[in-house]
Amino acid sequence: MRPLIRTSAISGYKELVRELGAEPEPLLLQFNIDPDRLDDLNYLIFFHSLMQLLEASAEKLQCPDFGLRLSEKQNMETLGPIAIMARTSSTVGDALFCIARYISHHSPAITLGLDDTSAPQFPRMILDINVSDFPYRHQTVEMCIGLMANIHAILTENRKKPEAVLFRHSRALDLKTYKRHFGCPVLFNQECNALVLTPEQFDFPIRTADAFQRDVIANYVIKKSGSSPLSFIEQTNFIISRLLPTQCCNIKTVANELFMHQRTLQRRLKEEGHIFADMVDNIRKQDAQNFLAERRMPMAQIAGILGYQEQSSFNRAVKRWFGVTPNTYRKSLYKPAK
Repeated sequence: MRPLIRTSAISGYKELVRELGAEPEPLLLQFNIDPDRLDDLNYLIFFHSLMQLLEASAEKLQCPDFGLRLSEKQNMETLGPIAIMARTSSTVGDALFCIARYISHHSPAITLGLDDTSAPQFPRMILDINVSDFPYRHQTVEMCIGLMANIHAILTENRKKPEAVLFRHSRALDLKTYKRHFGCPVLFNQECNALVLTPEQFDFPIRTADAFQRDVIANYVIKKSGSSPLSFIEQTNFIISRLLPTQCCNIKTVANELFMHQRTLQRRLKEEGHIFADMVDNIRKQDAQNFLAERRMPMAQIAGILGYQEQSSFNRAVKRWFGVTPNTYRKSLYKPAK
């Protein structure tokens, strides 16, 4: 089943396309999005359609920063009730944790996580797009990271900037464009997509804090969606993905991150029909597909990010997954699917 997302995620799309001298309707219809329903912010569309729409719009309109420009037209209200929960949290850190916890109610295709253990002096808000069969995601990722930066600015009353922004993909624009948007250093070909913050920013107080209102909205979101914020398997997958580049991704380390014993983790996974080694392999396969779509990303760097100590091990894995060598598979990805 393909994941869905509310059309609030592309609020401002029609306006931006018209600013760029085109009409939005043909592009929307190309990806089975009803133009008349786009203003209904609760209307659901396939996440794949959103990704394809953004990539096609950037290409057709010759606007390589389309995703970033779209994020400039968005604010916290894009997240619906989750925005209220964030605004009524006590600190920026609490608000970001709240968004990360409940973002799957906005779309199960998006995972956000707070990493304050890899480098405690520079905690990171990490974004993952959980879609395996469409590797062309630059515009979607940049839109999402741009929105995260907007939310951070709102929560800090425009008094704080991220320490840095990280992107997995290669740079498509000049650095001045990225610096203008984010107001901080922007790094590419990194192990994750993230905002890099500081403990001081995490502790920044929110004036509109209201614990009672936040809890009421949280109960409403859970009741309306009919599911828990983030499943145990989703949490495990996120931690695996974060630990792979450290070369220390094993079941014991993952269990420690989940605050449970290794045997408990094994039992929980078995109960849900999962095997740890298979989960690691599946995440490596999905990430390999995404990284190999980056023409300028060295194979050795991809192998390292995926947790392989030897290039030959990565080569064998790619051959097992896709039936061809890494270079051959990369060439097959050069042209985005229409």
